[in-house]
Amino acid sequence: MNNASRTDTKTGSGLHVCPECGSGLVQPTRWEQTAKRGHWHLWRRCPECEWRSDGIHGEAEIDAFDEALDDGAEALTAELQELERETMREIVETFATALAADLITADDFRAQL
Repeated sequence: MNNASRTDTKTGSGLHVCPECGSGLVQPTRWEQTAKRGHWHLWRRCPECEWRSDGIHGEAEIDAFDEALDDGAEALTAELQELERETMREIVETFATALAADLITADDFRAQL
C-alpha cells in the first residue's frame, strides 16, 4: 500500500503542481472558455496549503493538466481498491478465527425484531 504524503506528491512543474508547497495535488475549482479560441480561464486550489490562483491557459497546458488529473484519479482508484481488499481480508480472518474458536452460533444470524 502506498502512503501519500507531501514529499511523495512533489513533481516537476505543471498546473497540477502548487508553487507554494510543491504538492502535485492542485485541483481545478472552476473553468471557463475565453473569447480567444483554445484558451481557458482556470481557477485552481491546493488542498495541502490552501493556495488559490486563477489565470488564462492555453490548450496544451490544459490538456497536460487534464492528463495529470486522470493519472491522479487512476492512482486513487487503485489505492481505494487495495484498501477494500485489505479490509475484506481482515474481516475474513476475524470471521475464520471466530468460527474456529466456536464463537459463532446460529443465533448470530437470526433477524432481530
